[in-house]
Amino acid sequence: MKKGFYLRLALDGMRKNRRLYLPYLLTCGGMVMMFYILYSLAYSPAVQTMRGGSTMTVVLLLGTIVVAVFALLFLLYTNSFLAKRRNREFGLYNVLGMNKRNLSRILAWETVVSALVSILGGLIGGLLLSKLAELCLIRMAGERTGYAITVAPRSIAATFLFFGAIFALLLLVSLARVGISKPLDLLKSEAAGEKPPRANWVLALVGLLLLGAAYYLAVTIESPLTALFIFFAAVLMVIVATYLLFIAGSVTLCKLLQRNKRYYYKSAHFVSVSSMAFRMKRNGAGLASICILATMVLVMLSSTGCLYFGGEDAIRGMAPYDVTVALRYAAPEACSGEALRELADLVHDLSGGREKNLMTVTDVNFGGYFENGSLDLDGYSRILEISSSPSVLEHLRSVYFLPLEDFDLETDRQPEPGEALVWSSGAAYPYDTLAVEGCTPIRVVGTVRELPFRLTTEETLVTAYCVFLPDWAERAGEVQNYCASLEDEMALPETVQVCFFDLPGLSEEEQLRVTENLRQALRDRMEEEDRAWTGFTTNDRADLHSSFFSMNGSLFFLGIILSIVFIAAAALIIYYKQLSEGYEDQRRFGIMQKVGMTGREIKSAVDSQVLTVFFAPLLMSGLHLAFAFPFVQKLIRLFGVSNTHLLILTSVLCFLAFGLFYVFVYRRTARAYIAIVSEGDERR
Repeated sequence: MKKGFYLRLALDGMRKNRRLYLPYLLTCGGMVMMFYILYSLAYSPAVQTMRGGSTMTVVLLLGTIVVAVFALLFLLYTNSFLAKRRNREFGLYNVLGMNKRNLSRILAWETVVSALVSILGGLIGGLLLSKLAELCLIRMAGERTGYAITVAPRSIAATFLFFGAIFALLLLVSLARVGISKPLDLLKSEAAGEKPPRANWVLALVGLLLLGAAYYLAVTIESPLTALFIFFAAVLMVIVATYLLFIAGSVTLCKLLQRNKRYYYKSAHFVSVSSMAFRMKRNGAGLASICILATMVLVMLSSTGCLYFGGEDAIRGMAPYDVTVALRYAAPEACSGEALRELADLVHDLSGGREKNLMTVTDVNFGGYFENGSLDLDGYSRILEISSSPSVLEHLRSVYFLPLEDFDLETDRQPEPGEALVWSSGAAYPYDTLAVEGCTPIRVVGTVRELPFRLTTEETLVTAYCVFLPDWAERAGEVQNYCASLEDEMALPETVQVCFFDLPGLSEEEQLRVTENLRQALRDRMEEEDRAWTGFTTNDRADLHSSFFSMNGSLFFLGIILSIVFIAAAALIIYYKQLSEGYEDQRRFGIMQKVGMTGREIKSAVDSQVLTVFFAPLLMSGLHLAFAFPFVQKLIRLFGVSNTHLLILTSVLCFLAFGLFYVFVYRRTARAYIAIVSEGDERR
């Protein structure tokens, strides 16, 4: 046998099946390119040396792992499809005298050629686009970098090793499939039909119940912490429900349509419904996969886009003032007015007198389980451990005791000792008393509509109550003493004196310099024994700005990359599904043409079937996105973003953009399907 015979057979087979192999190789090359770009960015010196670079590295490495796992699963899926389409060809080779060893050589050469084309093509694309990706990523983070192009040998080696291992695994799977098959089975594999599945009302009902339960959780959960706790459980419920509804529910729907004689016994509906019912068990899994991928793309892009574009508002919520300094005390009675005056003088000196809106606040803050006007401090640890139902988190409250004398509040009545005014970050405080466990109940005589200072979004993740007390020292000491008796460190209140101020007209670098000088001065003060406070914390908006956009810029960038990967995968699944169904329907439509069905009627039947099947995942993914909206809205609050209008806008734009792409793919794949079933052309 001539040298290179098996290689020529492999190349000839790939050329004849280019309709199958070209999209496959393009998708493989795209995944190689995305893997290389993410991996190289994770270890890029420009990324690692910038502010927030360590956070970006972690995000990019997680994205690399997601792409790697998805590439493995998806390539196994597409390889099984290609193998099925080639079974008839290999069966013919076997009948003509080739044994399984010969077929294995052809498969080996096809795998080697596919691997080389995909890996080399993907690496070339990655090398060409990695610098552009780096510039985009660093720009999203609000930083700058040079334009020098670098090659990352480590990333190239990792890409070669990983995808080389994947293609080696694909070859082993293909060899095992050929090894256990018989020539006659290979020849008849494409002609082998499936028994029409029966309507499974139980699975369809289970799918509806699971989906309804997941949707109910999404729209009824109020607390962002609760939403975070049950988010992944709800996602799993939606995934399982989607597969059940597309596999069992779709078949059940087809059976119901067949019972409707007025609908079913029409030329267009008869062909499309009977075809859908005949193969829906297998078809439904593919449609469910498309729906899940589409939902992932929509949720990722809408949420990460909202996080990124809503960044400035989020930063103002997370850091209402340019700089915040908090002095911590061991107990309320240790609070010192002198310490606050010294801190204010220090701020004035270090900022050159350019501080504005300076305000100082003394408070004792604690949390617990709140119900019917009573706060359970002993249950705080139990709540944080989430040892009971997630709905318990809905009762979590943060409470701030503040001295009334420090504020000039507008109120109809000034409280007396034992009374208080209350401000709530959620709904208005609904009770006449506030009873803290182990302490004397406090009578609530009025509410405060607007705080004289601004809390951060982190402080209002759970409902916060600011309680203004004329007898602050006595009430705060009472809480401190009771919590100390519990011997539970998590229940102990925090006593702080906070200084807020802005630095208008200063650049971020100058603000950071003022904050660092302030930290150093407080560190030096820590060494002096006459200080009243036990520690301090600082928070500045300039530093938060850098870290926020490093995190959310990298998340948005990763969302774009993963969306491209998932969209390409969904498009390939759709394309292969259409081709597979076209070849399987070819003979049936050919028979119908011979008995008098016109080309126009065939096209009408095809349009009815393809439109019904093809757009079901898009509509379902839109429904998933709509019900996921309350979930996503609460989850992004954990990142400080509470701009509902922006989230609605990004969600709508993402769905419209994805819908346009979906229509484009539909038109391309439907054209190929119609050509196959109407012409009876089996050429690839």
